[in-house]
Amino acid sequence: MQVWHFKLIKALAYIHKMDGLSDSDFRDYYENKHAPLASSLLSLEGYERNYLDSKINPLLPSLGSISIFKYQSIESLNVIGKQMESDAGDTLRDDEIKFMDVSKNYFFLTQSDQLTEQEFNKKIFYSANNEDDLNLLDSYEGIRKISNNILIEPNEVIGVAEYGITKDASLSTLEQLTREHPQVLIASSVT
Repeated sequence: MQVWHFKLIKALAYIHKMDGLSDSDFRDYYENKHAPLASSLLSLEGYERNYLDSKINPLLPSLGSISIFKYQSIESLNVIGKQMESDAGDTLRDDEIKFMDVSKNYFFLTQSDQLTEQEFNKKIFYSANNEDDLNLLDSYEGIRKISNNILIEPNEVIGVAEYGITKDASLSTLEQLTREHPQVLIASSVT
């Protein structure tokens, strides 16, 4: 496990499924074809896929993954930028159109303090429009704040709060959380 002891630069990429592709087919292609291809072509320092189930996240049924790319510095981010401008980038873009709806994809470039080094199999993402919203879910039992991902260039969203779901989380707590905050995104995490 990579341990980060300083402010990270994180790109949170919201990756949409190609029309007609099931959640499981999207995940299978991403994990078994695209992620290994990306790892072989790019100098990734941290790469995580957080897969969404469209039944649990009905407000965004086409969203397949929130992929997180972690960088130690702007220089590290610039290395990836140069690699994406090369043949490696062309190869990845050609592969993306096989399972993504690229026209719907977007990303947030953020600065993040990691508040825990614990890894979680399930996560919650909450887009915040103001500073108070970054802590809106802190009182729910069984979830633990991983980081506040503050946008480097904020727009209507200022940051994305990232939580891990612990083994102590009850189904009733998660149901209450999604009733009270239907815009939360619940995902299964793979590193």
